Formats: sequence, structure tokens, C-alpha cells
Amino acid sequence: MTITLIVLYSCQNNNVPGVSEPPYQNTKKIIRQQTKKLEQYHDSNPEDKEVYNAFAVEISPRFPEGIQKFQAFIKKNYVTPQEIIKDEASGGVFVSFIVEKNGSLSDIKVLHDFGYGSGKELERVLKLSPNWIPAIKDGNPVRCLYSIPYYVK
Repeated sequence: MTITLIVLYSCQNNNVPGVSEPPYQNTKKIIRQQTKKLEQYHDSNPEDKEVYNAFAVEISPRFPEGIQKFQAFIKKNYVTPQEIIKDEASGGVFVSFIVEKNGSLSDIKVLHDFGYGSGKELERVLKLSPNWIPAIKDGNPVRCLYSIPYYVK
């Protein structure tokens, strides 16, 4: 049985820095710099409870060690329900959640699953997730909607 995870970004940053080094070398350096910058933000607007989307934030939320580590986290913790294995079933589970100002995940919703408890299992795994680095708007952390599909084969 093969499990595949594809992540779609609900919050995207369209500001791409110029690449002076080969892309594979420059990417890690940029991510480390952006992570340090994000960790320095403080919430000077605590009364802002709005949930923002991709078009409204300057910096999208991130799993602390990058999307590959997030994929590894899900793969490690997702327990394929026995009925899926028995029936050799496959399909996609689509979920959305809010990355809160403090980086925690809330309002996890299964938008679509293919049965067998696949959606409930992904929801359980997301509740185990460590805190993310929140989205930034106007220099402040904000709540941001994030969506992912998860495929079980």
C-alpha cells in the first residue's frame, strides 16, 4: 500500500527573492532567514480575530521545519484503517484548518473523504501537529485558512 500526500497552499507568498545561488542551495538559506523573521513578530493587534486567505496575507503559515517535514509527520502518524487495507481501497481526503496566531491548528474540517474512517484519522493526526509559524499581515501574526488533500492508495 502506498500513501501519498499532496499539499495545497491556501495562503501563498508571491514575493520571491532573487536567486543568486543555484535554487537548491538558496532555498534552505531563505527559509531559515524567513523563519527567524517570523519568530520575531509580536501580535500588536490581539483583537483581530478575522480568518485571512491567500490574497490577504504577506507571509503564509509554515510548518516549522518545512512542508517535507509536515508530509513526513502525517505519514508517520497516519494509521491506515484496516478496512481500507482489507478492501484495497484508495482515495483522497480533503481537509481545511485554521492556523491560529499562536501557531496552533483549530477548526479542522474534513471537506471530503472516501469513507472507511479516512477523514477521522487525518483529523486525529492534525490534532497532534506541533505548532506552526503563523501567517503575517501588516507585521502581525494572523489567523489563516489552510487546506490539504491527503491521498491513500
